[in-house]
Amino acid sequence: MPVLAQSSGGKKHGATAEQPTQQDDQGRITGWALCEADPLAALILPRTNAPADGPTEYLADSAMSSAEEARLEGNVQVHRGDTQLEAPLLTLDRQANVAHAPDGLRAGTPSLAVTAKRGAYAVDEHVGDFSDAQYYVPQRNAQGEAAHIVDRRDQQTTELEQVTYSTCARGKEFWRVRASEMNLDHAAGRGEAWHAKVDFGGVPVLYLPYLSFPINNERQSGFLAPSLGFDTTSGLDLAVPYYWNIAPNQDATFTPRIIAQRGLLVGSEYRFLNPSNSGEIGFEYLPNDREAERERSFLNLNARGQWGILSSSLKYEWVSDSDYFRDLGNGLNVEDTAYLERRLDTYIANPYGNLLLRFRGYQTLDGEDFTRTKQYSQLPQLVFWNNWGNVNELNYELRAEAVRFTHPTFVEGTRFDLEPAVSLPLSWSYAFLTPRVALRQTNWQLDYPGATPTGYRDSPNRTAPVISVDSGLIFERDVSFGGQGYVQTLEPRLYYLRVPYRKQSDIPIFDTTLYTENFNWLFYENRFAGADRLGDANQLTTAISTRVLSAEDGRERMRVSIGQINYFSDPRVTLGADSTVDGNRSDFVAEATMTLDRHWYARASTLWDPDSQSAKRYAADLRYRGDSGQILNLSYRYSDDPTQKTIQDTDLEQIDLSSAWPLNASWKLFGRYSYSLLYDNPTDVFAGVEYGDCCWAVRLLARQYRNYPTDVESKNAMFLELELKGLSSIGASADKFLSKSILDYSRQ
Repeated sequence: MPVLAQSSGGKKHGATAEQPTQQDDQGRITGWALCEADPLAALILPRTNAPADGPTEYLADSAMSSAEEARLEGNVQVHRGDTQLEAPLLTLDRQANVAHAPDGLRAGTPSLAVTAKRGAYAVDEHVGDFSDAQYYVPQRNAQGEAAHIVDRRDQQTTELEQVTYSTCARGKEFWRVRASEMNLDHAAGRGEAWHAKVDFGGVPVLYLPYLSFPINNERQSGFLAPSLGFDTTSGLDLAVPYYWNIAPNQDATFTPRIIAQRGLLVGSEYRFLNPSNSGEIGFEYLPNDREAERERSFLNLNARGQWGILSSSLKYEWVSDSDYFRDLGNGLNVEDTAYLERRLDTYIANPYGNLLLRFRGYQTLDGEDFTRTKQYSQLPQLVFWNNWGNVNELNYELRAEAVRFTHPTFVEGTRFDLEPAVSLPLSWSYAFLTPRVALRQTNWQLDYPGATPTGYRDSPNRTAPVISVDSGLIFERDVSFGGQGYVQTLEPRLYYLRVPYRKQSDIPIFDTTLYTENFNWLFYENRFAGADRLGDANQLTTAISTRVLSAEDGRERMRVSIGQINYFSDPRVTLGADSTVDGNRSDFVAEATMTLDRHWYARASTLWDPDSQSAKRYAADLRYRGDSGQILNLSYRYSDDPTQKTIQDTDLEQIDLSSAWPLNASWKLFGRYSYSLLYDNPTDVFAGVEYGDCCWAVRLLARQYRNYPTDVESKNAMFLELELKGLSSIGASADKFLSKSILDYSRQ
């Protein structure tokens, strides 16, 4: 879809993403790098500020003139404004001021080049009339032939009869449009053809009574590339989007979509972009799904705005049923298809503090064979936070929150959370030391569906100090590897945390969960994400990191970190009832990253249980990025951590290989292989190939996938896209799919 741009003085801004607007020395758009220069490209003139009604200059080897007619012979050239004519013979009707070229001519302007067997040029009207002609349009590298061409320079239009049109090299046309009439509007950047036939390899395959197509790179109303796909669930899937360029900062897309097994789905998307606000509204509607035997629809709304220190954002998603995305796809690019978010944020930022007012809820979509727990709504949430640094060398912090939680069946309540803190950050070139003291005060007002359960309170509260000391040393030495100079650091770090125990098992869980254990987790003041639990702690984190930096540019080439928490008293607070966690130490957390060279990058992390001498979690990644756009990703994931189990997957062990690999300027391969070692089946496998020539490209992709690793039966899908460069595309654009499936993928 074209890119929106803000309006500025009524001028249109922003070319489409399809082609850049720079031109090479032949006047061609640089997006046509695979194309050979057209023979007529040399006639294209650069745009100048020369007045169109300025003087006319005639050059010739010889000339004869009378009051009625002038005759010029031999290397005749005519220059006026940014128009130039060349001919072996030219006769000029001096009364009408019309030049005739009976033996052929060549003409060039910034937007059109023509050679013809016969032609005439009305000098005063700036109109060229050409017969038995060939032409070239540089903006789209387009060329063709026409029985008759009329070029009206003042009106910036070109009318052609019995015409052909193609962006392929002349004489090597893979595809070509033949039409009885064609009109090129250079100002609007649009071409129109009547009674058009589309040929492939000289064979007519499509007749269109009317065809509209772009001849420049600006956003324009019209039909976009049709989408064609197939899968085993819905059968053939055809969508024909229409793009409406409402204004430079507004547009809309309407997409009727025919799904063979289900019926007609109608989709629309509206976008706007203003200096202070922007947004998108998407809607899909299927009045009668023959397969599901019901009405189905989807609404997606996103908006954001900023006015001085005040900003706001709105996100609203709604779908008619839990199976919508599994059956009909995710055409509007929803991030989470398990919990659809509805959120309205209002944010104020100033030196005195930051204030957030939020209203948030969710629509919960059940899995194919399981039910998800509904999320609590926050109606509303009010948060204030600020940091006043360097006040008598002290940092002062304050965070305050008031939030109301609602739920259709569970206990509801209001929570007030307040945390003032003060710290003294001290740092030197070789060390740092940061003691910090905070006080966490939290109160709840609870509304149980029935009577308050025995042992529970309607108004629980919790007050506890949070004391921490963070410290570290930094040692450096110069080293060399392979003749290259580096700086290696050794950075031991100690972090002490003291939080007294407070009974919290009678407090419900509204929005709190455990943090994932990684290296940063070792230095968190609370092992819980959310205010419903404050973890008791009397612990010391010991960690050490080493880094290798390039002595030349300071870039980090390698980092290895390992750490562990030592408990002086056993933690007792959990998400459920309080229970003592046996053991005086946590699992080891280790992470390593390495930039092997400018192409290769590796990363590994593990959570190691020293008691069982085994890994609870392990992850490894290897990535390659080539100079010519080559991408290779290889990853391994393993998890046997009880704290991270989900509804659908009790554990995780999988390998994932993905790649996009240009073989040369024309050929590209891409694919992915994701395999669950736990369930012994592939979860997502696809392979594809793309071929691109000067004027056309084709992409074919076949996919086999499972919605969940536990699914016994897999599903199949196929994408096919044929792009006629400079005209349109036919098929399902897989760019979004490939961007999600292959890390760092982007279509070049």
